[in-house]
Amino acid sequence: MRTVDERSYIFGMKAEALDETKEVKLRLPVAHLIKLHGLKLVRGQNISDSVAEALERYFEALEQDDD
Repeated sequence: MRTVDERSYIFGMKAEALDETKEVKLRLPVAHLIKLHGLKLVRGQNISDSVAEALERYFEALEQDDD
């Protein structure tokens, strides 16, 4: 049986199934929601795309900090 270290599994391994998107429900402070609505109006980008982009940037920054 092959073991995978957790960090590689979470951040490094690329598999077709990991490219699939899933919907999640979350609670945000109202101030964040207002800012997301502002981005929606200014950029014309829906809220879920803005959140996805922010998460991608966040995880990229985490990877760079580890290097």
